[in-house]
Amino acid sequence: MQKTGIPERTKSRRIRFPSCALLLRQLNMKKLFFALVVFGLVACARPIAPEGGPKDNIPPKVVPEKSTPNLRTRFTERSFNLTFDEWVTLQDAGTQVLVSPPLAKRPEITLKGRTVTFKFDPDEVLRPNTTYTINFGTAVKDLHEGNAAKDLRFVFSTGDVIDSLSVTGIIVEAFSGEPQENISVQLYDTFDDSIAIKERPYYVARSDKSGQYAIPNVRAGRFKVIAIEDADQNMKWDGINERIGFPDSLIQVNDSLSTIAAIRVFKPVPPLRLLSKNIGRYGFISLGYTRPPDTVPVHVDLPNLRWYHETEQDSLLIWYDRPDSVAWELIAGTDTVALRALSRTAFLATNTVNFADERQATPGGQTNRRGASSTPTPAGPQPPRTVNVRPTEPAEISFNTPLMQVDSARCLLAVDSVESNLFELTIDSTRQRVLQLAIDWRSEAKYTLTLLPGALTDFYGTSNADTLRRIFAVPAEKQLGSLSLSVENLTAETAYVLKLLRGGTTLESEQAFVADSTTMRFSFEKMDPVAFTVQVIEDQNGNGQWDPGDYFKHRQPERVFTQKLDALRANWEVEVTLNVAAGIRRRGE
Repeated sequence: MQKTGIPERTKSRRIRFPSCALLLRQLNMKKLFFALVVFGLVACARPIAPEGGPKDNIPPKVVPEKSTPNLRTRFTERSFNLTFDEWVTLQDAGTQVLVSPPLAKRPEITLKGRTVTFKFDPDEVLRPNTTYTINFGTAVKDLHEGNAAKDLRFVFSTGDVIDSLSVTGIIVEAFSGEPQENISVQLYDTFDDSIAIKERPYYVARSDKSGQYAIPNVRAGRFKVIAIEDADQNMKWDGINERIGFPDSLIQVNDSLSTIAAIRVFKPVPPLRLLSKNIGRYGFISLGYTRPPDTVPVHVDLPNLRWYHETEQDSLLIWYDRPDSVAWELIAGTDTVALRALSRTAFLATNTVNFADERQATPGGQTNRRGASSTPTPAGPQPPRTVNVRPTEPAEISFNTPLMQVDSARCLLAVDSVESNLFELTIDSTRQRVLQLAIDWRSEAKYTLTLLPGALTDFYGTSNADTLRRIFAVPAEKQLGSLSLSVENLTAETAYVLKLLRGGTTLESEQAFVADSTTMRFSFEKMDPVAFTVQVIEDQNGNGQWDPGDYFKHRQPERVFTQKLDALRANWEVEVTLNVAAGIRRRGE
Protein backbone atom coordinates (compact mmCIF):
# COMPACT_ATOMS: atom_id res chain seq x y z
CA MET A 1 0.00 0.00 0.00
CA GLN A 2 1.27 3.44 -0.94
CA LYS A 3 1.86 5.76 1.97
CA THR A 4 0.13 9.08 1.87
CA GLY A 5 1.88 10.77 4.83
CA ILE A 6 -1.42 11.14 6.67
CA PRO A 7 -1.70 9.50 10.10
CA GLU A 8 -3.99 6.50 10.30
CA ARG A 9 -6.25 8.06 12.87
CA THR A 10 -6.82 11.01 10.61
CA LYS A 11 -7.74 8.91 7.65
CA SER A 12 -10.48 7.13 9.45
CA ARG A 13 -11.93 10.34 10.97
CA ARG A 14 -14.51 12.53 9.20
CA ILE A 15 -13.23 16.01 8.49
CA ARG A 16 -15.66 18.68 9.69
CA PHE A 17 -15.63 22.26 8.33
CA PRO A 18 -16.95 25.24 10.32
CA SER A 19 -20.35 26.55 9.37
CA CYS A 20 -20.77 29.74 7.26
CA ALA A 21 -22.21 31.61 10.24
CA LEU A 22 -19.18 30.74 12.37
CA LEU A 23 -16.80 31.84 9.64
CA LEU A 24 -18.59 35.19 9.34
CA ARG A 25 -18.46 35.73 13.11
CA GLN A 26 -14.74 34.97 13.17
CA LEU A 27 -14.15 37.25 10.20
CA ASN A 28 -16.09 40.12 11.79
CA MET A 29 -14.14 39.73 15.03
CA LYS A 30 -10.89 39.97 13.11
CA LYS A 31 -12.09 43.07 11.30
CA LEU A 32 -13.17 44.69 14.57
CA PHE A 33 -9.82 43.86 16.18
CA PHE A 34 -7.97 45.31 13.16
CA ALA A 35 -10.08 48.49 13.23
CA LEU A 36 -9.39 48.98 16.93
CA VAL A 37 -5.66 48.57 16.39
CA VAL A 38 -5.66 51.10 13.52
CA PHE A 39 -7.78 53.57 15.53
CA GLY A 40 -5.37 53.28 18.44
CA LEU A 41 -2.38 53.96 16.22
CA VAL A 42 -4.07 56.98 14.64
CA ALA A 43 -5.08 58.31 18.04
CA CYS A 44 -1.49 58.02 19.22
CA ALA A 45 -0.20 59.81 16.14
CA ARG A 46 -2.72 62.67 16.18
CA PRO A 47 -2.27 65.41 18.81
CA ILE A 48 -5.49 65.90 20.77
CA ALA A 49 -6.04 68.83 23.07
CA PRO A 50 -6.43 67.68 26.67
CA GLU A 51 -9.74 68.28 28.36
CA GLY A 52 -10.28 69.94 31.72
CA GLY A 53 -7.80 71.86 33.84
CA PRO A 54 -7.05 75.59 33.88
CA LYS A 55 -7.24 77.56 30.65
CA ASP A 56 -3.95 77.80 28.77
CA ASN A 57 -3.05 81.48 28.15
CA ILE A 58 0.61 80.89 27.30
CA PRO A 59 1.42 81.21 23.57
CA PRO A 60 3.73 78.69 21.91
CA LYS A 61 7.45 79.45 22.03
CA VAL A 62 10.29 78.55 19.71
CA VAL A 63 12.78 75.97 21.00
CA PRO A 64 16.13 77.46 19.86
CA GLU A 65 18.09 74.19 20.13
CA LYS A 66 15.75 72.45 17.70
CA SER A 67 15.28 75.40 15.29
CA THR A 68 17.35 77.13 12.65
CA PRO A 69 19.45 79.80 14.41
CA ASN A 70 17.89 83.27 14.16
CA LEU A 71 19.68 86.59 13.41
CA ARG A 72 22.32 85.00 11.22
CA THR A 73 24.57 86.83 8.79
CA ARG A 74 25.83 85.55 5.43
CA PHE A 75 22.68 83.46 5.23
CA THR A 76 22.68 81.13 2.20
CA GLU A 77 20.22 78.39 3.15
CA ARG A 78 17.13 77.78 1.03
CA SER A 79 14.89 77.01 4.02
CA PHE A 80 14.64 77.29 7.80
CA ASN A 81 12.74 75.51 10.55
CA LEU A 82 11.00 76.76 13.68
CA THR A 83 10.22 74.09 16.27
CA PHE A 84 7.86 74.92 19.14
CA ASP A 85 7.48 73.71 22.70
CA GLU A 86 3.95 72.42 22.08
CA TRP A 87 1.68 71.23 19.31
CA VAL A 88 0.71 74.12 17.01
CA THR A 89 -1.50 74.89 14.03
CA LEU A 90 -0.65 76.94 10.96
CA GLN A 91 -3.48 79.21 9.80
CA ASP A 92 -3.76 81.80 7.01
CA ALA A 93 -0.06 81.67 6.26
CA GLY A 94 -0.64 83.20 2.85
CA THR A 95 -1.95 86.43 4.38
CA GLN A 96 -0.33 86.46 7.81
CA VAL A 97 3.30 85.77 6.88
CA LEU A 98 4.94 88.96 5.67
CA VAL A 99 8.46 89.05 4.21
CA SER A 100 10.39 92.30 4.11
CA PRO A 101 11.89 93.04 1.62
CA PRO A 102 9.17 91.21 -0.34
CA LEU A 103 10.08 88.06 -2.24
CA ALA A 104 9.56 87.77 -5.97
CA LYS A 105 8.29 84.18 -5.67
CA ARG A 106 5.78 82.73 -3.23
CA PRO A 107 7.51 80.64 -0.54
CA GLU A 108 6.29 77.27 0.70
CA ILE A 109 5.27 77.27 4.37
CA THR A 110 4.35 73.93 5.92
CA LEU A 111 3.73 72.37 9.32
CA LYS A 112 4.80 68.91 10.47
CA GLY A 113 4.29 68.02 14.10
CA ARG A 114 5.64 70.92 16.12
CA THR A 115 7.86 72.30 13.35
CA VAL A 116 7.05 75.03 10.83
CA THR A 117 9.21 74.94 7.70
CA PHE A 118 9.75 77.94 5.44
CA LYS A 119 11.16 77.12 1.99
CA PHE A 120 12.23 79.68 -0.59
CA ASP A 121 11.17 79.08 -4.16
CA PRO A 122 14.01 77.44 -6.13
CA ASP A 123 14.08 80.45 -8.48
CA GLU A 124 14.08 83.06 -5.68
CA VAL A 125 17.16 85.32 -5.76
CA LEU A 126 17.84 87.07 -2.45
CA ARG A 127 19.27 90.57 -2.53
CA PRO A 128 22.91 90.89 -1.56
CA ASN A 129 23.92 92.64 1.69
CA THR A 130 20.27 92.84 2.77
CA THR A 131 18.55 92.11 6.06
CA TYR A 132 15.38 90.06 5.64
CA THR A 133 12.58 89.90 8.19
CA ILE A 134 9.94 87.16 8.02
CA ASN A 135 7.04 88.14 10.29
CA PHE A 136 4.56 85.33 10.94
CA GLY A 137 1.82 87.54 12.38
CA THR A 138 -0.79 85.30 14.01
CA ALA A 139 -0.26 82.35 11.64
CA VAL A 140 1.17 80.03 14.34
CA LYS A 141 -1.21 79.19 17.22
CA ASP A 142 -1.26 76.58 19.93
CA LEU A 143 -3.56 73.64 19.37
CA HIS A 144 -5.75 73.90 22.44
CA GLU A 145 -6.66 77.55 23.07
CA GLY A 146 -5.56 79.15 19.80
CA ASN A 147 -3.00 81.44 21.46
CA ALA A 148 -0.91 83.03 18.71
CA ALA A 149 2.87 83.06 19.01
CA LYS A 150 3.89 86.62 19.92
CA ASP A 151 6.39 88.64 17.87
CA LEU A 152 7.31 85.57 15.86
CA ARG A 153 9.97 86.79 13.44
CA PHE A 154 12.89 85.18 11.67
CA VAL A 155 15.64 87.61 10.73
CA PHE A 156 18.75 87.02 8.67
CA SER A 157 21.17 88.97 6.52
CA THR A 158 22.74 88.00 3.23
CA GLY A 159 25.62 90.32 4.15
CA ASP A 160 27.83 90.83 7.16
CA VAL A 161 25.49 93.04 9.21
CA ILE A 162 21.96 92.76 10.64
CA ASP A 163 20.27 96.15 10.17
CA SER A 164 18.80 97.35 13.45
CA LEU A 165 16.96 100.62 12.74
CA SER A 166 13.17 100.80 12.68
CA VAL A 167 10.24 102.87 11.41
CA THR A 168 7.01 103.08 13.41
CA GLY A 169 3.80 105.07 13.24
CA ILE A 170 0.01 104.93 12.98
CA ILE A 171 -2.49 104.75 10.11
CA VAL A 172 -5.83 106.55 10.38
CA GLU A 173 -8.78 107.12 8.07
CA ALA A 174 -8.50 110.61 6.60
CA PHE A 175 -12.05 111.80 7.30
CA SER A 176 -12.99 110.04 10.54
CA GLY A 177 -9.52 109.87 12.10
CA GLU A 178 -10.22 106.27 13.17
CA PRO A 179 -7.26 103.81 13.31
CA GLN A 180 -7.10 101.50 10.31
CA GLU A 181 -6.15 97.82 10.44
CA ASN A 182 -4.34 95.77 7.80
CA ILE A 183 -3.01 98.71 5.82
CA SER A 184 0.24 97.91 4.03
CA VAL A 185 2.97 100.44 4.92
CA GLN A 186 5.69 100.33 2.27
CA LEU A 187 9.17 101.87 2.07
CA TYR A 188 10.91 102.44 -1.26
CA ASP A 189 14.54 103.32 -1.90
CA THR A 190 13.63 104.96 -5.23
CA PHE A 191 11.43 108.03 -5.26
CA ASP A 192 9.51 108.18 -8.53
CA ASP A 193 5.74 108.55 -7.95
CA SER A 194 4.95 105.65 -10.28
CA ILE A 195 6.95 103.30 -8.05
CA ALA A 196 3.81 102.55 -6.03
CA ILE A 197 2.12 101.17 -9.14
CA LYS A 198 5.06 99.49 -10.89
CA GLU A 199 7.28 97.90 -8.25
CA ARG A 200 7.19 96.09 -4.94
CA PRO A 201 8.62 97.93 -1.91
CA TYR A 202 11.99 97.51 -0.23
CA TYR A 203 10.42 97.18 3.24
CA VAL A 204 6.85 96.45 4.21
CA ALA A 205 4.66 96.02 7.31
CA ARG A 206 0.94 95.95 8.11
CA SER A 207 -0.98 98.00 10.65
CA ASP A 208 -2.67 96.23 13.55
CA LYS A 209 -6.13 96.79 15.07
CA SER A 210 -4.95 99.98 16.75
CA GLY A 211 -3.57 101.31 13.46
CA GLN A 212 0.01 100.90 14.71
CA TYR A 213 2.76 99.51 12.51
CA ALA A 214 6.45 98.77 12.98
CA ILE A 215 9.10 98.04 10.35
CA PRO A 216 12.15 96.62 12.15
CA ASN A 217 15.65 95.86 10.87
CA VAL A 218 15.75 98.79 8.46
CA ARG A 219 19.03 100.11 7.12
CA ALA A 220 19.96 103.78 7.37
CA GLY A 221 18.98 105.99 4.44
CA ARG A 222 16.21 107.98 2.74
CA PHE A 223 12.95 106.31 1.86
CA LYS A 224 9.64 107.10 0.22
CA VAL A 225 6.74 105.95 2.44
CA ILE A 226 3.37 104.94 1.01
CA ALA A 227 0.45 103.29 2.81
CA ILE A 228 -2.05 101.38 0.66
CA GLU A 229 -5.08 99.24 1.34
CA ASP A 230 -3.66 96.47 -0.91
CA ALA A 231 -6.88 94.50 -1.15
CA ASP A 232 -5.38 92.07 -3.68
CA GLN A 233 -2.13 91.73 -1.65
CA ASN A 234 0.14 92.31 -4.62
CA MET A 235 2.05 95.06 -2.76
CA LYS A 236 1.26 97.52 -5.56
CA TRP A 237 -1.27 100.33 -5.58
CA ASP A 238 -4.18 99.62 -7.90
CA GLY A 239 -5.26 103.22 -8.31
CA ILE A 240 -8.77 104.38 -7.45
CA ASN A 241 -9.81 100.92 -6.21
CA GLU A 242 -7.55 101.06 -3.13
CA ARG A 243 -7.09 103.69 -0.44
CA ILE A 244 -3.72 105.38 -0.18
CA GLY A 245 -1.85 107.71 2.18
CA PHE A 246 1.61 109.24 2.35
CA PRO A 247 3.73 111.62 4.43
CA ASP A 248 4.43 115.12 3.17
CA SER A 249 8.06 114.29 2.38
CA LEU A 250 10.67 111.55 2.23
CA ILE A 251 11.92 110.19 5.54
CA GLN A 252 15.53 109.88 6.66
CA VAL A 253 16.03 106.71 8.69
CA ASN A 254 18.78 107.09 11.27
CA ASP A 255 19.45 106.51 14.95
CA SER A 256 17.22 109.42 15.99
CA LEU A 257 14.13 108.38 13.98
CA SER A 258 11.59 106.45 16.03
CA THR A 259 8.09 107.49 14.84
CA ILE A 260 6.80 109.36 11.80
CA ALA A 261 3.64 111.46 11.72
CA ALA A 262 0.25 109.77 11.35
CA ILE A 263 -0.52 108.74 7.78
CA ARG A 264 -4.09 109.48 6.66
CA VAL A 265 -5.43 107.05 4.06
CA PHE A 266 -8.20 108.07 1.67
CA LYS A 267 -10.09 106.80 -1.35
CA PRO A 268 -8.99 108.82 -4.39
CA VAL A 269 -11.60 110.79 -6.30
CA PRO A 270 -12.62 108.65 -9.27
CA PRO A 271 -12.70 110.20 -12.72
CA LEU A 272 -16.07 111.76 -13.41
CA ARG A 273 -17.83 109.24 -15.60
CA LEU A 274 -21.45 108.64 -16.58
CA LEU A 275 -22.67 105.31 -15.20
CA SER A 276 -26.42 105.19 -15.76
CA LYS A 277 -29.30 106.92 -17.52
CA ASN A 278 -32.98 107.04 -16.65
CA ILE A 279 -34.76 108.57 -19.63
CA GLY A 280 -37.92 106.50 -19.93
CA ARG A 281 -40.39 109.10 -18.64
CA TYR A 282 -41.44 112.30 -20.31
CA GLY A 283 -40.15 115.46 -18.69
CA PHE A 284 -37.48 113.90 -16.49
CA ILE A 285 -33.88 112.66 -16.89
CA SER A 286 -31.68 111.13 -14.21
CA LEU A 287 -27.97 110.68 -14.95
CA GLY A 288 -25.87 108.69 -12.45
CA TYR A 289 -22.12 109.39 -12.15
CA THR A 290 -19.10 107.97 -10.39
CA ARG A 291 -19.09 111.00 -8.07
CA PRO A 292 -21.17 114.17 -7.47
CA PRO A 293 -21.55 115.90 -10.86
CA ASP A 294 -21.39 119.44 -9.46
CA THR A 295 -19.14 120.62 -12.28
CA VAL A 296 -20.95 118.95 -15.19
CA PRO A 297 -22.21 121.62 -17.64
CA VAL A 298 -25.58 120.96 -19.27
CA HIS A 299 -26.30 122.20 -22.80
CA VAL A 300 -29.55 121.97 -24.75
CA ASP A 301 -29.97 123.22 -28.30
CA LEU A 302 -33.71 122.84 -28.93
CA PRO A 303 -36.13 125.72 -29.50
CA ASN A 304 -38.99 126.19 -27.05
CA LEU A 305 -37.52 123.73 -24.55
CA ARG A 306 -37.71 124.69 -20.88
CA TRP A 307 -35.47 122.82 -18.48
CA TYR A 308 -34.24 122.90 -14.91
CA HIS A 309 -31.59 120.79 -13.20
CA GLU A 310 -30.29 119.86 -9.73
CA THR A 311 -27.58 117.61 -8.37
CA GLU A 312 -28.47 115.03 -5.72
CA GLN A 313 -25.60 112.97 -4.33
CA ASP A 314 -24.05 111.24 -7.39
CA SER A 315 -26.90 112.07 -9.78
CA LEU A 316 -27.76 114.91 -12.13
CA LEU A 317 -31.52 115.45 -12.24
CA ILE A 318 -33.05 117.32 -15.18
CA TRP A 319 -36.67 118.31 -15.70
CA TYR A 320 -37.74 119.48 -19.16
CA ASP A 321 -40.91 120.51 -21.00
CA ARG A 322 -41.82 121.42 -24.59
CA PRO A 323 -45.21 122.05 -26.25
CA ASP A 324 -44.71 119.23 -28.77
CA SER A 325 -42.96 115.87 -28.44
CA VAL A 326 -39.90 115.37 -30.63
CA ALA A 327 -36.68 113.41 -30.47
CA TRP A 328 -33.78 115.53 -29.23
CA GLU A 329 -30.33 115.47 -27.62
CA LEU A 330 -28.94 116.79 -24.37
CA ILE A 331 -25.22 117.32 -23.79
CA ALA A 332 -23.99 116.79 -20.23
CA GLY A 333 -20.28 117.45 -20.02
CA THR A 334 -18.70 115.23 -22.68
CA ASP A 335 -21.70 112.87 -22.92
CA THR A 336 -24.53 113.16 -25.41
CA VAL A 337 -27.86 111.75 -24.27
CA ALA A 338 -30.32 110.93 -27.06
CA LEU A 339 -33.97 111.18 -26.08
CA ARG A 340 -36.83 109.78 -28.08
CA ALA A 341 -40.16 111.49 -28.54
CA LEU A 342 -42.44 110.79 -25.57
CA SER A 343 -46.08 111.70 -25.14
CA ARG A 344 -46.48 114.92 -23.18
CA THR A 345 -50.26 114.50 -23.20
CA ALA A 346 -50.10 111.04 -21.62
CA PHE A 347 -47.72 112.30 -18.95
CA LEU A 348 -49.84 115.32 -18.03
CA ALA A 349 -52.90 113.08 -17.69
CA THR A 350 -51.34 111.38 -14.64
CA ASN A 351 -48.97 114.05 -13.32
CA THR A 352 -49.83 115.39 -9.87
CA VAL A 353 -48.19 117.57 -7.24
CA ASN A 354 -47.62 115.93 -3.86
CA PHE A 355 -45.30 115.84 -0.87
CA ALA A 356 -42.01 114.09 -1.67
CA ASP A 357 -42.22 111.83 1.38
CA GLU A 358 -45.75 110.57 0.66
CA ARG A 359 -47.20 108.43 -2.06
CA GLN A 360 -49.72 109.97 -4.37
CA ALA A 361 -53.29 108.89 -3.94
CA THR A 362 -53.86 108.64 -7.69
CA PRO A 363 -54.28 105.64 -10.00
CA GLY A 364 -51.34 106.84 -12.03
CA GLY A 365 -48.84 106.07 -9.30
CA GLN A 366 -46.36 108.21 -7.44
CA THR A 367 -43.44 110.11 -8.82
CA ASN A 368 -40.62 109.82 -6.32
CA ARG A 369 -37.77 112.21 -5.55
CA ARG A 370 -35.97 111.33 -8.75
CA GLY A 371 -39.11 111.35 -10.86
CA ALA A 372 -39.34 107.59 -11.32
CA SER A 373 -42.77 105.99 -11.15
CA SER A 374 -43.35 103.75 -8.15
CA THR A 375 -46.08 101.29 -7.18
CA PRO A 376 -49.55 102.89 -7.45
CA THR A 377 -51.48 103.36 -4.22
CA PRO A 378 -55.22 103.34 -3.72
CA ALA A 379 -56.97 106.66 -4.21
CA GLY A 380 -58.34 108.37 -1.15
CA PRO A 381 -57.46 110.97 1.47
CA GLN A 382 -54.24 110.45 3.41
CA PRO A 383 -53.94 111.42 7.10
CA PRO A 384 -51.71 114.47 7.51
CA ARG A 385 -48.17 113.82 8.72
CA THR A 386 -46.85 115.61 11.81
CA VAL A 387 -43.31 117.02 11.70
CA ASN A 388 -41.36 118.54 14.59
CA VAL A 389 -39.75 121.89 13.80
CA ARG A 390 -36.93 123.96 15.25
CA PRO A 391 -38.42 127.17 16.66
CA THR A 392 -35.51 129.24 15.30
CA GLU A 393 -35.74 128.23 11.64
CA PRO A 394 -38.32 128.03 8.84
CA ALA A 395 -39.88 124.65 8.19
CA GLU A 396 -38.97 123.01 4.89
CA ILE A 397 -41.47 121.00 2.83
CA SER A 398 -40.19 118.93 -0.10
CA PHE A 399 -42.28 118.04 -3.14
CA ASN A 400 -42.03 115.47 -5.88
CA THR A 401 -41.63 118.04 -8.65
CA PRO A 402 -40.11 121.52 -9.11
CA LEU A 403 -42.53 124.30 -8.19
CA MET A 404 -43.08 127.46 -10.16
CA GLN A 405 -45.83 129.30 -8.32
CA VAL A 406 -47.62 129.49 -4.96
CA ASP A 407 -51.13 130.93 -4.72
CA SER A 408 -51.15 132.36 -1.20
CA ALA A 409 -54.95 132.76 -1.30
CA ARG A 410 -55.26 128.96 -1.40
CA CYS A 411 -52.77 128.38 1.44
CA LEU A 412 -54.26 128.28 4.92
CA LEU A 413 -52.51 128.04 8.29
CA ALA A 414 -54.21 127.24 11.58
CA VAL A 415 -52.43 127.64 14.92
CA ASP A 416 -54.07 125.32 17.43
CA SER A 417 -57.21 125.39 15.26
CA VAL A 418 -57.18 129.21 15.06
CA GLU A 419 -56.64 130.54 11.54
CA SER A 420 -53.62 132.84 11.09
CA ASN A 421 -52.28 134.89 8.20
CA LEU A 422 -48.97 135.82 9.88
CA PHE A 423 -46.83 133.46 7.84
CA GLU A 424 -44.82 133.41 4.64
CA LEU A 425 -44.67 130.52 2.20
CA THR A 426 -41.98 130.76 -0.50
CA ILE A 427 -40.18 128.51 -2.99
CA ASP A 428 -36.50 128.00 -2.10
CA SER A 429 -34.35 129.98 -4.52
CA THR A 430 -31.83 127.18 -5.05
CA ARG A 431 -34.07 124.11 -4.62
CA GLN A 432 -37.30 124.49 -6.52
CA ARG A 433 -38.80 121.36 -4.99
CA VAL A 434 -38.71 122.90 -1.51
CA LEU A 435 -41.22 125.24 0.10
CA GLN A 436 -40.17 127.22 3.16
CA LEU A 437 -42.75 128.09 5.81
CA ALA A 438 -41.60 131.05 7.91
CA ILE A 439 -43.50 132.12 11.04
CA ASP A 440 -42.84 133.22 14.58
CA TRP A 441 -43.16 129.74 16.09
CA ARG A 442 -44.89 129.50 19.46
CA SER A 443 -43.85 126.99 22.09
CA GLU A 444 -46.04 123.88 22.40
CA ALA A 445 -48.30 124.97 19.54
CA LYS A 446 -49.46 122.91 16.58
CA TYR A 447 -49.59 124.44 13.11
CA THR A 448 -51.74 122.91 10.38
CA LEU A 449 -50.83 123.97 6.84
CA THR A 450 -53.58 123.37 4.29
CA LEU A 451 -52.84 123.65 0.57
CA LEU A 452 -56.16 123.78 -1.26
CA PRO A 453 -56.45 122.48 -4.85
CA GLY A 454 -54.62 124.87 -7.16
CA ALA A 455 -52.38 126.27 -4.41
CA LEU A 456 -49.20 125.00 -6.11
CA THR A 457 -48.24 125.01 -9.76
CA ASP A 458 -45.32 122.84 -10.84
CA PHE A 459 -42.75 123.02 -13.62
CA TYR A 460 -45.18 121.49 -16.15
CA GLY A 461 -48.05 123.83 -15.31
CA THR A 462 -49.87 121.16 -13.29
CA SER A 463 -51.57 122.21 -10.06
CA ASN A 464 -52.28 120.04 -7.06
CA ALA A 465 -55.68 118.44 -7.63
CA ASP A 466 -56.16 117.37 -4.02
CA THR A 467 -56.01 119.21 -0.73
CA LEU A 468 -52.61 118.69 0.92
CA ARG A 469 -52.10 119.02 4.66
CA ARG A 470 -49.11 118.95 6.95
CA ILE A 471 -48.94 119.47 10.73
CA PHE A 472 -45.95 121.11 12.41
CA ALA A 473 -45.41 120.60 16.14
CA VAL A 474 -43.30 122.94 18.27
CA PRO A 475 -41.84 121.38 21.44
CA ALA A 476 -42.02 123.21 24.73
CA GLU A 477 -38.98 125.38 25.43
CA LYS A 478 -38.30 123.51 28.65
CA GLN A 479 -37.92 120.35 26.54
CA LEU A 480 -35.14 121.88 24.44
CA GLY A 481 -31.50 122.70 25.07
CA SER A 482 -28.94 125.13 23.67
CA LEU A 483 -25.37 124.63 22.51
CA SER A 484 -22.70 127.33 22.65
CA LEU A 485 -19.67 126.33 20.59
CA SER A 486 -16.25 128.00 20.55
CA VAL A 487 -13.79 126.94 17.84
CA GLU A 488 -10.19 127.74 18.70
CA ASN A 489 -6.82 127.60 16.94
CA LEU A 490 -8.28 128.50 13.56
CA THR A 491 -6.07 130.02 10.88
CA ALA A 492 -7.21 133.53 10.07
CA GLU A 493 -8.49 134.14 6.53
CA THR A 494 -8.87 130.39 5.97
CA ALA A 495 -12.14 128.84 4.78
CA TYR A 496 -13.88 126.28 6.99
CA VAL A 497 -17.12 124.30 7.05
CA LEU A 498 -18.80 123.61 10.39
CA LYS A 499 -21.36 120.81 10.56
CA LEU A 500 -23.62 119.80 13.40
CA LEU A 501 -24.84 116.23 12.98
CA ARG A 502 -27.71 114.68 14.88
CA GLY A 503 -26.56 111.28 16.09
CA GLY A 504 -23.46 111.55 13.94
CA THR A 505 -25.26 110.99 10.62
CA THR A 506 -28.18 113.39 10.04
CA LEU A 507 -27.19 116.92 9.14
CA GLU A 508 -28.77 119.39 11.57
CA SER A 509 -26.88 122.54 10.61
CA GLU A 510 -24.08 123.52 8.23
CA GLN A 511 -22.16 126.79 8.01
CA ALA A 512 -19.35 127.72 5.66
CA PHE A 513 -17.22 130.58 6.93
CA VAL A 514 -13.87 132.30 6.57
CA ALA A 515 -12.17 132.73 9.93
CA ASP A 516 -11.66 136.41 10.76
CA SER A 517 -9.72 135.48 13.90
CA THR A 518 -8.23 132.41 15.56
CA THR A 519 -11.43 131.87 17.61
CA MET A 520 -14.99 131.80 16.30
CA ARG A 521 -18.19 131.32 18.30
CA PHE A 522 -21.44 129.69 17.21
CA SER A 523 -24.77 129.36 18.99
CA PHE A 524 -27.47 126.76 18.40
CA GLU A 525 -30.66 127.62 20.24
CA LYS A 526 -33.68 125.49 21.10
CA MET A 527 -32.27 122.15 20.03
CA ASP A 528 -33.71 118.70 20.73
CA PRO A 529 -32.02 117.05 23.73
CA VAL A 530 -30.12 114.44 21.70
CA ALA A 531 -26.46 113.62 21.11
CA PHE A 532 -24.76 115.69 18.42
CA THR A 533 -21.45 115.42 16.58
CA VAL A 534 -19.43 118.48 15.61
CA GLN A 535 -17.27 118.52 12.48
CA VAL A 536 -14.95 121.30 11.34
CA ILE A 537 -13.49 120.90 7.84
CA GLU A 538 -10.46 122.92 6.80
CA ASP A 539 -11.78 123.84 3.35
CA GLN A 540 -8.52 124.48 1.51
CA ASN A 541 -10.06 124.97 -1.94
CA GLY A 542 -13.13 126.85 -0.65
CA ASN A 543 -15.70 124.63 -2.38
CA GLY A 544 -17.77 124.12 0.77
CA GLN A 545 -17.14 120.40 1.12
CA TRP A 546 -14.49 117.89 2.22
CA ASP A 547 -12.03 116.76 -0.43
CA PRO A 548 -9.70 113.75 -0.28
CA GLY A 549 -6.05 113.99 -1.30
CA ASP A 550 -4.29 113.40 -4.59
CA TYR A 551 -1.22 111.16 -4.60
CA PHE A 552 0.24 112.33 -7.91
CA LYS A 553 -0.30 116.02 -7.05
CA HIS A 554 1.20 115.45 -3.56
CA ARG A 555 -1.92 116.95 -2.02
CA GLN A 556 -3.03 115.73 1.39
CA PRO A 557 -6.74 115.26 2.20
CA GLU A 558 -8.38 118.22 3.86
CA ARG A 559 -8.22 118.01 7.62
CA VAL A 560 -11.35 117.23 9.59
CA PHE A 561 -11.78 117.76 13.32
CA THR A 562 -14.59 115.63 14.72
CA GLN A 563 -15.96 115.11 18.20
CA LYS A 564 -19.06 113.42 19.55
CA LEU A 565 -20.82 115.43 22.23
CA ASP A 566 -22.80 114.23 25.18
CA ALA A 567 -26.54 114.48 24.71
CA LEU A 568 -27.95 117.94 25.36
CA ARG A 569 -30.02 118.22 28.49
CA ALA A 570 -33.47 119.70 28.32
CA ASN A 571 -33.67 123.33 29.51
CA TRP A 572 -29.85 123.55 29.76
CA GLU A 573 -27.23 125.49 27.86
CA VAL A 574 -24.05 123.53 27.19
CA GLU A 575 -20.76 125.29 26.39
CA VAL A 576 -18.20 123.35 24.36
CA THR A 577 -14.74 124.37 23.17
CA LEU A 578 -13.34 122.82 20.02
CA ASN A 579 -9.58 123.12 19.67
CA VAL A 580 -8.86 122.20 16.06
CA ALA A 581 -5.30 121.32 17.03
CA ALA A 582 -6.11 119.15 20.04
CA GLY A 583 -9.75 118.09 19.64
CA ILE A 584 -12.80 118.98 21.69
CA ARG A 585 -12.89 119.46 25.40
CA ARG A 586 -15.58 120.74 27.74
CA ARG A 587 -14.92 124.13 29.27
CA GLY A 588 -13.37 123.82 32.71
CA GLU A 589 -11.73 120.45 32.07
